[in-house]
Amino acid sequence: MTEQLINGILTDSVYGSLLSETISTGIKSDNRTGVPTIGTCYANTQYPLWGASVPLISSKAVNLKPLLVELEWYLKGTGDVSFLRENGVKIWEAWTRKDGTLGPVYGKQWRRWQDTRIINAEENRAGENEYAERGYSIEGYVGENKERVVLTREIDQLQRIVDTLKTNPTDRRMMMSAWNVGELEDMALPPCHFMFHVWSREMIFEERLRQAVAIGKVHADYQHESRFTALLAQISDEGQASEKMLDALDIPKRALCSAMIQRSVDVFVGMPFNIAGYGILTALIAKVTNHMPMLFSHFGLDVHVYENHQGGVEEMMAREIPEDSNPIVIFPESWESVDDFRWNDVRIEGYNPHPWIKVPVAV
Repeated sequence: MTEQLINGILTDSVYGSLLSETISTGIKSDNRTGVPTIGTCYANTQYPLWGASVPLISSKAVNLKPLLVELEWYLKGTGDVSFLRENGVKIWEAWTRKDGTLGPVYGKQWRRWQDTRIINAEENRAGENEYAERGYSIEGYVGENKERVVLTREIDQLQRIVDTLKTNPTDRRMMMSAWNVGELEDMALPPCHFMFHVWSREMIFEERLRQAVAIGKVHADYQHESRFTALLAQISDEGQASEKMLDALDIPKRALCSAMIQRSVDVFVGMPFNIAGYGILTALIAKVTNHMPMLFSHFGLDVHVYENHQGGVEEMMAREIPEDSNPIVIFPESWESVDDFRWNDVRIEGYNPHPWIKVPVAV
């Protein structure tokens, strides 16, 4: 069995174990939706990303178009749903306001976190250059004599992660939050998945080569030319690989792991979407920062299954995990920035899941 097939089976096995644990706890709870849940708390699961794998479960199908369109919407940094509507994605319609927005949710916080502070005018004059360098501009003044100054800036948390991975990859502060306490009341729905963190490490030559070859084989299988397929061709010609060879082809020296924290986890409907989306996001960040994606960890706080999903859960758990489903992700080689992401240019290959299982969504 190939390494990629093992990854696919691991994803379903890990997810299935959490689903089983969640419904077996028997802890019943009421909630704002009016549909009771059965659940547990503080659950951690991990999913392999090596070899271009993406954590898509195969025991039931995950709808790829809404998944990818939603991710591009996040990356655009807006709470306006017009982009989703233009692409026929309705997953957020139940929460959308009459003005066509959800408020400052997810992507707005990822890419345009609003930072406003009021300082006295004297302090502003003393630190004018420092504030300007940090991206602040003067929004206005407070007081009869303008003795206080209102400074504002927008923070692109995601771009900060990208820049830090390029310049200081051992930094331990590479995270972004969607939990903006000052704007929670402006959101149609407070963020469920609210914290994302990445961790970079250097690989020894043997691991670096093994991971690069794994990606190269996947790219070759799907006729995608890349530096990884060039590595395979060069190894074939020369009979062996060297560190010098990998360096000449700019094969990444570092591996990227990531983690997401989710306050409320609808295990059957929402979680498959969430782990796949963050797995793809991690792969995208790895690509534009010259890393190889390695592992994604998911931390659930309130982890639950809705009572009206029980029939779907039983149907899925009666299925065998497909042994021929090996979902992997391929991006265009030309992409150099997270802003290059276009949902319809992402290739998800090798995904052969069992059919989708329809259940009601609690709103």
